[in-house]
Amino acid sequence: MVRKIVKILIHPIFIYAVIASLECIPYESDLGKKVYHEMPKIGDNFKKKGDLGVYYYTGKGKYSYATPDCYFSFGNPSWGAKYEDGGIKTVDAEIANQIPLLGTMCDEKSKVIFVKSIATKEKIYSTNFLLNYFSGVSHLLSYLVFSLSILYHLRSQKNKYWVAFVTVFIAGGLLEFVQEFFIEGRNASFEDQNSNCLGAIIGIIVFWTLSKIKFSQKIM
Repeated sequence: MVRKIVKILIHPIFIYAVIASLECIPYESDLGKKVYHEMPKIGDNFKKKGDLGVYYYTGKGKYSYATPDCYFSFGNPSWGAKYEDGGIKTVDAEIANQIPLLGTMCDEKSKVIFVKSIATKEKIYSTNFLLNYFSGVSHLLSYLVFSLSILYHLRSQKNKYWVAFVTVFIAGGLLEFVQEFFIEGRNASFEDQNSNCLGAIIGIIVFWTLSKIKFSQKIM
């Protein structure tokens, strides 16, 4: 009985099903649900209702975040965090349009003195926080385990390393596609796919190394 359970737990299909269930968790966002009819405070990240652009307010004007990577490089919390928890403030378009655009964040020419908003940080136990800050690591580790599982079940095959890498590449890409078009609040990411492939490569190296060790050969 125990052996059957272990076989199920280490089977590639089961591991991929677990990965898929985790990657397809909807991203719960409160962004834009509450609109403030007031000027942003110094240090606030804000957007106007009906617009996807996010800005940083210095008190004299606003700087736009060019990319999501730029936004997160300043230690900002997730897109979906409430303003009260340090997230993005949604203000009336009439108010937002009155604030002059001074430049772009992460631009070498724009030397912005970044001051954190007085709002509290997002709670670390929230789902969105985990999705944002542990995404790369979780992708790498998940697909490392997935590739090891594939290699173990194909250990007698000569082309097992290529099969493992290609399978991870396709399986990871499929989930990125699903996230982009079918999961609310989630989107496809080249960075995640790169982490998937890196996890597969590390898994291949680990398996190959273990296959050369006599003690491991008896188990494998």
